[in-house]
Amino acid sequence: MATADDAGLATVADAALRRPAPPAVVRWRSWVRDHPVGGALVAGFIATWIATIVGFWFAGIGLPQINWPRINGSILAPGATPTAQFVLGIFVHGITGLVFVVIFALVVFPYLGRSVSPLTTMIKCVAFSLVLATAAVGFMVPYVYFPHRGVGLFATGLGWKVPFALYLWHLAFGIALGLLYNPLPAERD
Repeated sequence: MATADDAGLATVADAALRRPAPPAVVRWRSWVRDHPVGGALVAGFIATWIATIVGFWFAGIGLPQINWPRINGSILAPGATPTAQFVLGIFVHGITGLVFVVIFALVVFPYLGRSVSPLTTMIKCVAFSLVLATAAVGFMVPYVYFPHRGVGLFATGLGWKVPFALYLWHLAFGIALGLLYNPLPAERD
């Protein structure tokens, strides 16, 4: 025989089953809002590897392959085997991506306006990625990666395809980041 307590539990269970669960996107955006460092780390990890894979594919469309792991490894361990260089480079590349995204999420993102709609977040992420691209093309490539090859400012000595590919690589990173690091607005009390 059902008791009043059983009826109360059944009503609560029925209400829970009838209530639609929030979409996964809303849950993710809520989690990113409530855990900005964790959200930045997850988004940064995924965005970095999406862009890294895209860079490997560039040769298929006639652009130079952007292989940050190999380049970083050859700079950090010039006498090591190619495998050791790649493993070291991929580790450093991954950490670099995470550090940049955490800096973006905690320092840059809050100062780029209060709006956190998907569109404004995408614009912020793409703008940040283009700043990183400009730093890569304008400083890292000519002065860190290839300082003795005379590649010139903005790597123009390597032809138009290299700077274009570097901007395209960073654009892929920015788009992936914009899709993933997209916190909901703060709840108002």
